[in-house]
Amino acid sequence: MGVKAKIVRGDTVVLRRGKEKGKRGIVKHVWPKDGCATVEGLNVVKRHTKPGTTGVQSGGILEKEAPIPLSALMVIDPKTDKPTRVRRVRRSDGTTVRIAARSGEELLVPSKAK
Repeated sequence: MGVKAKIVRGDTVVLRRGKEKGKRGIVKHVWPKDGCATVEGLNVVKRHTKPGTTGVQSGGILEKEAPIPLSALMVIDPKTDKPTRVRRVRRSDGTTVRIAARSGEELLVPSKAK
């Protein structure tokens, strides 16, 4: 088992490099094993598809978000509204919480990501 990803679904992140550097978005899905995530509105690619034989899938040019490496993303600190590193701190009751390194603010895990 690998290290837990510091970015979770529902986090607001900023892109650190690439053609869309500096753009922000909300994480839609994370693949910790592959080390990548999809972000709403970032790295949008066009997919040319043929119509499905059953007629369920319509053909045409579809736009969808392609995965981005986790190393290219940085979480936005809710307090300062700037990019921050993420720490995991174990509380006295045994639970671990994510903390923004910049402000020390606790990063709440969105309800959808649990």
